[in-house]
Amino acid sequence: MNIGIIGLGLIGGSIGLGLRKSNFGDKFIGTDSNKENALHAIKLGIVDEIIPLQDLIMQSSVIVLSIPVDGIEKILTNILNEIRMDTVILDTGSTKYDICNRISSHPKRSRFVATHPIAGIENSGPISANSGLFYKKQCIICDSELSAPDAISVAIKIYSIMNMRMIYMTSKEHDLYIAYISHLPHVVSFSLASTVLKKFKNKDNIFNNMMGSGLDSTTRLAKSKPETWLPIFISNRKNMIQAIDFYIHHLNKFRNHLIDKKFNKINQYIKKANEIKDKKICVN
Repeated sequence: MNIGIIGLGLIGGSIGLGLRKSNFGDKFIGTDSNKENALHAIKLGIVDEIIPLQDLIMQSSVIVLSIPVDGIEKILTNILNEIRMDTVILDTGSTKYDICNRISSHPKRSRFVATHPIAGIENSGPISANSGLFYKKQCIICDSELSAPDAISVAIKIYSIMNMRMIYMTSKEHDLYIAYISHLPHVVSFSLASTVLKKFKNKDNIFNNMMGSGLDSTTRLAKSKPETWLPIFISNRKNMIQAIDFYIHHLNKFRNHLIDKKFNKINQYIKKANEIKDKKICVN
């Protein structure tokens, strides 16, 4: 069985390493528009060979699409046009509805499994890939009823090998929930980093001497690449606006308590927020 990986960055690279470690697949072939990523993927043993996209499509039994979501939307139809009827395609995109909607009427739609392994970190590229990245994390499978049973079975086996827990929902539900749970934290981190950088512009000495772990941990996600996140924000635009509006509402509530000197309200607000510690955090 040949495993073809399109996009050899953090997620695609980690899937390659994880499957290779478990001896799933006979040969790993890959392609990446970034030549440096492709070279690193060979050196790190993520794939055995770098080949053109068209050759990868024809030679692979399983195709893992691990590129930015706008790229997935652009090429998925063409891949479906070319594959054999026993090939399985799965993607790792952070949004699902637009991708699924674009191919909804394709005659080979059932060969595609819409998946989202939730295991990202702020670092990118194959040099950050790790075979244990997905350990005990969640993988969301969307619109599973539209995928062939054997294709679903392959996807489940792949993620189970890497010790992920499967969750099922519609692509529409996924994009709404993920806007709050994953995408909004990135917006907050980007915005906080921009705020602090603007406030301390030309004051590096003060900034560096005063920066603590709180700012460091809260702005960790601000190190994420715009090439990855801008397409996500565009694809999930409506849900993002809703999530940001809801967040602004809570910021304004906190701000108004300060203005009105309602410190008891702030105390209650913080205590309520403390309940997050009782939630099982399974994503990065």
